[in-house]
Amino acid sequence: MSAALAGGATRAQGTILRAGITGALLLTVSIALHITLQLRETAAVSAALSTTLHNWLIGPRVVAGLVVGSCLGVAGALMQAIARNPLVSPDLLGVTAGAQLGLMASLVLPVAYGLPSVFLGGVLAAFATFALAGGSRTTPLRLILAGVAIGQALSAILTLLLSLNDQAAMVISLWNTGSLQQVGWDGLRPALWVLPVAALVIGLLARPLATTLLEDAVMRSLGVATARLRTITLLLASVLAALAIHLAGPLGFVGLLVPNLLRIAYGIHRPLPLLGLSLLWGGAATLLADTIGMALAPWLTMPFGVLSAILGALTLLALLHLRGGTVAHAPSAVRAHARRPRLPLPAFVLLSLGLICGLVFVGTFSVGSAHDTPLGGWHAWLAGDAMAVALADLRLPRWSADLGAGALLALAGVILQDVTRNPLAGPEILGVNQFAGLAVLATLTLAPHLGDTWRVGIAWSGAGLALALAIGLNLRHGLEPMRLTITGFALAGLAMALGSLLLAQYSGNVAQGLIWLVGSSYGRTWRDVALLLPWLFAGACLAALAARSLDVLRLGTDTARSLGLPVLRHRMALITLAAMLTAAAVATVGPVAFIGLLVPHGVRLLGFHRTAHRLVAAPLLGALLLLAADVLARALFAPLDIPLGIATAAVGTPAFLLLLARTWLRPGGSSS
Repeated sequence: MSAALAGGATRAQGTILRAGITGALLLTVSIALHITLQLRETAAVSAALSTTLHNWLIGPRVVAGLVVGSCLGVAGALMQAIARNPLVSPDLLGVTAGAQLGLMASLVLPVAYGLPSVFLGGVLAAFATFALAGGSRTTPLRLILAGVAIGQALSAILTLLLSLNDQAAMVISLWNTGSLQQVGWDGLRPALWVLPVAALVIGLLARPLATTLLEDAVMRSLGVATARLRTITLLLASVLAALAIHLAGPLGFVGLLVPNLLRIAYGIHRPLPLLGLSLLWGGAATLLADTIGMALAPWLTMPFGVLSAILGALTLLALLHLRGGTVAHAPSAVRAHARRPRLPLPAFVLLSLGLICGLVFVGTFSVGSAHDTPLGGWHAWLAGDAMAVALADLRLPRWSADLGAGALLALAGVILQDVTRNPLAGPEILGVNQFAGLAVLATLTLAPHLGDTWRVGIAWSGAGLALALAIGLNLRHGLEPMRLTITGFALAGLAMALGSLLLAQYSGNVAQGLIWLVGSSYGRTWRDVALLLPWLFAGACLAALAARSLDVLRLGTDTARSLGLPVLRHRMALITLAAMLTAAAVATVGPVAFIGLLVPHGVRLLGFHRTAHRLVAAPLLGALLLLAADVLARALFAPLDIPLGIATAAVGTPAFLLLLARTWLRPGGSSS
């Protein structure tokens, strides 16, 4: 036994050494090529000017690449270790959205001029998110969900501001594509005090971090203060991510990618080796991507952020396809609680239906109407008033599209979270949402005259491509949940990178593209509703039939097989069903975020934990939330038409945070 353990330890050390040597060689080659390419560009200038360019452009760019990549790699490894989830990105706490708002402030507020507003915006967003999630009392899942919700809310606010200011929209769209280019060393000044402090803190936390593969109870028995460790680590990782975004733009995908590449390529899961190698490989990968971009520049100009996301996603997809075995330790599934819901399911159904009917009535006959009250509008409609009839004909299809899309997205979210056993799963997890959105965005930017006529078919083609790639790349591995999930995130990153490239290259339609990317039900007709209804009916029936399979799959692959469930066949059927439900919703209202990820958790927070109950409650809550957001936005901002995704985040985030607050304000509460 002792010999076997010693042999295993020796093999693990050998693997870590090989990864370190490979990373060091890659970093050395990247630096050499990077400097060579930059010197080649300055070869034709005078010696004095060449020295100036080296001091003010070449040197800062190389150092920025090392700092950005290392910060993102370390931040991603820290976040994933603390959250025990390999899908957590360094901008978990809304850092990217806060940095974007900081940049927006620097563009429109003179008082922000000269301040590192991007860095400060990211840090402030992270601290605010941590506080709203419960501070030191928070749990990893609660923090993840709060971070997603607040990130969506901040992004919605930013998108609303950008839709009103085309010049700022163009600036931020270009900044979103990322760049390591620096003018002098001033931009690197925050790194002079952030990096030494970060190195000191990580050194002090080394021993506690080594225990993060264990359960919290075991960590506490070893003397680790889990709450303090979580607080310091998350805030430190957020500061490192904010520094990287300050220097190069939103490149959080690098931090998600590098630790997972090391897990897949070398099988490294221990926190401390993963942390050190992520620092090395993060810097190497970032500089290598920038070097490739400079080498391609004579033939193809591609923004750094887009190129790094494309290269990283393709590398990750290739490794997933080629490597066997377990790619990462799956996070713990969300546990069901014996606590009964405060509101019985029949009462919840009746209440939801009543609220839906009330919102449809008020939204149709009062918002922007010439009549004083909904009843007045109702009587005018009954009397055949031309204005009342016209408004009803415009609004009823819109509200119906909201209801159908909300129900479909929420139902898809429930299915995917159970199939993958991952609380971060949602309609975006397979890349279906992003590929459908990308297909329509490409049409809007390249051939705007085709956008409305062929929108549904184009969205379906994008969704079908994403589904085929996700299943095709993982079929030989039995559609293993974590492998499938990471594949989906790689596809999503690839689609978002290409979307950013389209927005940056075709600035004439940037506002229209941004509105589509956050979703809109404006101008939907009964034809759109008719396309949703078959999927809504079929999805509800098939999900009800699959309730028992979902219950069994939540127990894990081995347990499901021991109970006689054909795991591969059921996974493929359920994943395909969820993807088709998502595609139908996206084709109608666009890639609306928030609903599919957070509504299933909202249903759990309301006390519905049984699969059969959640399959009923989640579609109702999703439909109600999407309708309420659209009606309220139409009422509060008329005649301005607020995009659906912005309104949903604005209404859904406070409601979701209020539900989360119940879990940490109540004694002994815990996020489910």
